[in-house]
Amino acid sequence: MIDELRNEGFYNILVVDGYSKDGTFEAAQQKGAHVLQQIGPGKAGALSTAALYVETPFMLVMDGDGTYPAMDAHRLLRHANSYDEVIGARVTGRKNIPRINRFGNWMISKAFKLLFDVPITDVLSGMYLVRTDQMRKMNVSSTSFDIEVEIASKITSTGRLAQVPINYRERIGKQKLRRTDGAKILSTLFWMAYYNNPLLLFGGIASLSAIPAVGILAYTMYASVYLHVWHSAYALFGGMLLIFATEAGTLSLWSLLTKRSEGRILLEIRNMREGI
Repeated sequence: MIDELRNEGFYNILVVDGYSKDGTFEAAQQKGAHVLQQIGPGKAGALSTAALYVETPFMLVMDGDGTYPAMDAHRLLRHANSYDEVIGARVTGRKNIPRINRFGNWMISKAFKLLFDVPITDVLSGMYLVRTDQMRKMNVSSTSFDIEVEIASKITSTGRLAQVPINYRERIGKQKLRRTDGAKILSTLFWMAYYNNPLLLFGGIASLSAIPAVGILAYTMYASVYLHVWHSAYALFGGMLLIFATEAGTLSLWSLLTKRSEGRILLEIRNMREGI
């Protein structure tokens, strides 16, 4: 991969090693890359470590398994000045992604689009360009492969996010992503929605609660008026569900006002930085 990057004209190469025992550290040094040993656990620790040492305005992240062609980095760089993160969406070569991983990625990307209203089709891609100062400011809480979801969600809430199509090749080496990581990634996605896009989350909860509440209360009233039967338990449950839906709806409206205010402030700050 280092040779391939150099052939494409990239010489500022940083390799973050997770204390591996297979000679990665020494091999990368011999190739002339700058090598660090990471602080903190998992892939998230590696990225946080890299952000401390990167001196360029942008950092290009690539998995080290040979699946991402270095030539595709040029596609991401063409849009660097317009966005805070550019994700490489794996379009060609998707057959090289295991079927179960393909399905999980599709499901998580759909959930991301629903929760953040951003049309990203490959949020778990291991190749993306991110603004270095944005990466440094993030208080990353992820420890594993959910780091891509956390980065994308935080960029979405404060900056600009886009994706471009890239190629994907057959993996070299053993896959580290486990099936149980999918549940962890989904959990991180919903927590990020709670912090960064509470409007849709609370609005969805309000809608899902209000529909059965109205149905239960309507049936209770019908039974009371026409059948002369009073279902006190149904009435109590429906009333509590309606109160819960009302509170969730109030939180949704409050979060909408807050996010709009935040958006205006961030826009003003961005315009000041860009001299508009």
